Amino acid sequence: MIAAVEKLIVVGPKRLAKELLAELQRAGVVHIDPLRPEELGEYRLDAGEEAELRRWDSVASQAEGALSVMGREAVPSAKPFAGSLEEADASVKPLSSRAEALGKERAALEEEIQAAGLFGKAAEKLAGLAQGLDTSPRLAVIPFLLSKAEELGPVRDALQQALPDRFELDSDALDNQVAAVVVVKRSDLETARSTLSRLGLAELRFPGPFATLSLSQAAARMRERTRLAPEELAGIREELGKLASTSTESLQSLWTRAKDESARYKATTDLAAGKYGMALMGWVPQKAKTKVEEALTRLKGQIVYTFEPVDEHHEADQAPVTLENPGWAKPFELLHGFLNTPRYGGYDPTLMIAIFFPIFFGMIVGDIGMGILFGLAAWWLGNLSKAGKSLNIGFLGATLDPKTNGLISRVLWWMTFWAILWGFIFGEFFGTFAERLHIFYDPHHAEGAKGLIPILINRLDFERTSTLLIVLCLAFGIFQVLYAFIVKAYYAWKHHSQLHLWEGVGYFAGLLGLVAFAYSFQTGKLGAITTPILIVGLIVFALGVVLARSPLMIAELPGKGGQILSYIRIYAVGVAGAVLYDLANQVGFGLSHSLGFVGILIGLILGLVLVIFIIAVTILGHVLQPIRLLWIEFATNFGFFEESGRPYRPFKSVRGDQSS
Repeated sequence: MIAAVEKLIVVGPKRLAKELLAELQRAGVVHIDPLRPEELGEYRLDAGEEAELRRWDSVASQAEGALSVMGREAVPSAKPFAGSLEEADASVKPLSSRAEALGKERAALEEEIQAAGLFGKAAEKLAGLAQGLDTSPRLAVIPFLLSKAEELGPVRDALQQALPDRFELDSDALDNQVAAVVVVKRSDLETARSTLSRLGLAELRFPGPFATLSLSQAAARMRERTRLAPEELAGIREELGKLASTSTESLQSLWTRAKDESARYKATTDLAAGKYGMALMGWVPQKAKTKVEEALTRLKGQIVYTFEPVDEHHEADQAPVTLENPGWAKPFELLHGFLNTPRYGGYDPTLMIAIFFPIFFGMIVGDIGMGILFGLAAWWLGNLSKAGKSLNIGFLGATLDPKTNGLISRVLWWMTFWAILWGFIFGEFFGTFAERLHIFYDPHHAEGAKGLIPILINRLDFERTSTLLIVLCLAFGIFQVLYAFIVKAYYAWKHHSQLHLWEGVGYFAGLLGLVAFAYSFQTGKLGAITTPILIVGLIVFALGVVLARSPLMIAELPGKGGQILSYIRIYAVGVAGAVLYDLANQVGFGLSHSLGFVGILIGLILGLVLVIFIIAVTILGHVLQPIRLLWIEFATNFGFFEESGRPYRPFKSVRGDQSS
């Protein structure tokens, strides 16, 4: 649910601005907004304060740069640097300078080693071909590489045409290439280069410290650096490791203090100020008011402050939104938070997602083996989070921080629970593997009525169970789509929006009537009850169309009914996966029955390969299909994407909750 917030107004002497911000930063719960009344101007930093801001930013930048060179992250320290700005400057500069110098040496050595590794053999071959002629004052040597020897003929012909009998071309094999040199008079150098360029060939130039050396000098230097540079690099890395062990804590302490100081200076620009006074406006969750009051009591008698309730009708677009959900449901905020922030005073879908996403996922997967795999993923991510490690997903170009890893782990545990629970109901362990081993058995099948655990609902027995499972999926759809319109109507009534109120009421009544009609039509039962529901529903729907001033509702009503039918995908996607697993088991067990012991080995290997393939092609759909139902069929119908709120961004230390 969306947490209630209140507006905070603070007024006091201008000289206390930084002290006030320090207290609010320590409290860490006030979302500060720019205050621009007509009577007061913007708080502006004077020249001295701007200089201090730049120096604190420099301290933070130097500390972060030094940590980066040492392979450490700039993470908040539990004990921020307690000294003055001058002391911070004096502390960070020697550490930063030393790390920078070592970093440059390391980069130079790594460049040398890389260049020697890439061009060492080529330099040896080319130096042998040039025979020192590249040091001649009258001759010039152009080294280049070819992909195959057959290309030498066209090169020789082109050079002969451009420089008749005024060049020498020599070559030698080099791994999968051909090393070649052209020797010409210095006066013909540009002509030779342009001739090679027209053939798509470029002069080979060595990088970095080898760029200005002759071929023989470069080859000798590369041999030397290949031998000595790795040892020198190891020494530099050892020095960086020692520097990291002795200075990481100090640098993180300096970075933490500098970032907090910088944030306070920058936050002053959100204040309004006159010649002697200043004013601040912010937003505070009601449950966090006591923290603010405790912080402001330290300035008691010097400032005046007040809390005001938020007017949802006029200030809902200004009030920041923070969600307040039970601990078990909070991780599921991830599944909609990146799409949109609900408007203040609106509906938070977290609980609906937290309840139904794992259930839908579990019903689709419905497999104990798959559930165990998701459990292993949850355990692994949880351990990463506890160890404070991030997860880099290279192919997505994304990095998950430790906190996010922990939240995803908790979501995965719920998915694991429901996948295993539905797996027991369906009697599936990587499909029918456990059933074929007589761990599960279907009591409705005479030939298979032996085993340890009876299958409650065999979803592969289409004739007997498909109707039950489809009806269950439709029941989910009926509930969620109708509930979405109840939500839409309620919040429209709450916010005095008559058009949206009647749109929600109209769709709810029309769909309820269609559902009643469909039930009676399919079953031939309860016609005396469903017919009045249909009639009343259509009358209310027609009234809703008129009062909502939306004739398009008539065309869209069948589509809303189609959204209910869309929930059948829970059954369809799940049973498709179960069929694939069953086919894999048929192949594996078929081989074991026909080929004996050898067949068992082949069957296990082939079955495992097929199972891995099935997991690879179905896992994305198994995750996306249930969340899609909640994003599209449910969320769009109550207007989740129509209005956006402002995320709650409290002014706090980089240490987060540790600072309070």
